Amino acid sequence: MKVLHLFSDWKWTGPAEPVVNLCRELQALGVEVLLACRRPMEGYPVSIEGRAKERGVKVSTAFHLNRYLDPRETLQDFYCLPGFLKKEGFKIVHSHLSHDHALGAWASRRSGIPLVRTNHKARPLKKSLGNRWLLSRATDGLVEFSKRALEENVRSFGLDPQRCLLVEGAVDLERFDPSRTSGDVRAALGVGPQEVLVGIVARMQRHRRFGLLLEAMLILTQKKLPVKLLVLGRGTHMREVAVEPARKMGLQDRVIFPGYRGEDYVEYLSAIDLKVFLVPGSDGTCRAVREAMAMGKPIVCTRRGMLEELVEDGVTGILVEEEPEALAAALEKMVLAPDLRVAMGEAARHRALRDFSIAEQALRTAEFYHKVAAACSARKPWLRPG
Repeated sequence: MKVLHLFSDWKWTGPAEPVVNLCRELQALGVEVLLACRRPMEGYPVSIEGRAKERGVKVSTAFHLNRYLDPRETLQDFYCLPGFLKKEGFKIVHSHLSHDHALGAWASRRSGIPLVRTNHKARPLKKSLGNRWLLSRATDGLVEFSKRALEENVRSFGLDPQRCLLVEGAVDLERFDPSRTSGDVRAALGVGPQEVLVGIVARMQRHRRFGLLLEAMLILTQKKLPVKLLVLGRGTHMREVAVEPARKMGLQDRVIFPGYRGEDYVEYLSAIDLKVFLVPGSDGTCRAVREAMAMGKPIVCTRRGMLEELVEDGVTGILVEEEPEALAAALEKMVLAPDLRVAMGEAARHRALRDFSIAEQALRTAEFYHKVAAACSARKPWLRPG
């Protein structure tokens, strides 16, 4: 089977890596995959195109895939894509973002080739007129990571549950393996053997609620608990939302900012004793939480997005309300109970090994392609491709 994946961005962020990993695993199963993404801006060393090629995924930047709806570029894509699908013999179009969903829908209906959409937000899609038309009239298969989002989308848009697939978000379980790390990072960061290191991985944005975490850290510091905070990430608002507030609270000796980590990210993740997660970002599957679970780390998180589906309260972590006192209480419980951290970390690792396999996700997706293609085999295209 030949499948075209559409991704209307060039940045290596959000759901980009999960999409590339899925394409790689689908190829390993014998699916002929082409990943179409936007051409990267000059001067940026990291892009979807570059990372996909490194991982052996076939990539095309022949289409504009401009999510900002440039009229000229969008019309060119709408004109060219239907004929390209027919000429190259694709059997499925798989869109991943809102812009390429609309483009894929037009090309799918013009060519008669089925369209699959993945909702990477992992929350119910907006009940807009556009989504109502796209999902109920122009989409042949919907892939969801959240059971709650899937059920609500089925109700809201009148979808056939047989045309929907619920899968787990996947991580590279070979890379995120606690047995493969060196354990040298803690000493380099100045973290003592008796100190508990809390970690958070997130882009430095105003809506990610770093203030909530810093206030909780202040409460723990005032109680003289042996705890430090490791903040992994970057962003244009880093000083505003995290560095300066930490300094003003007198937490500069308790909060460590090593910035964004690349190849050594797993080593830094291995160094923490537990993971905090407050607000899902552009990848609503909460991949950073899944990666920490794969590393055997217990989770302290809010109830936003699909976190309640991902973290089992009292088993793999602790769910908290979005109040400094509640967050501080959960962290204090973890800090003072090393056996609890170990037990929850083992349960988190077990959940990851059982459910977060990329190979399993790809297998179920490939099976779904065949199911969708078979169901749509008799459908007529709207218009004859030019």
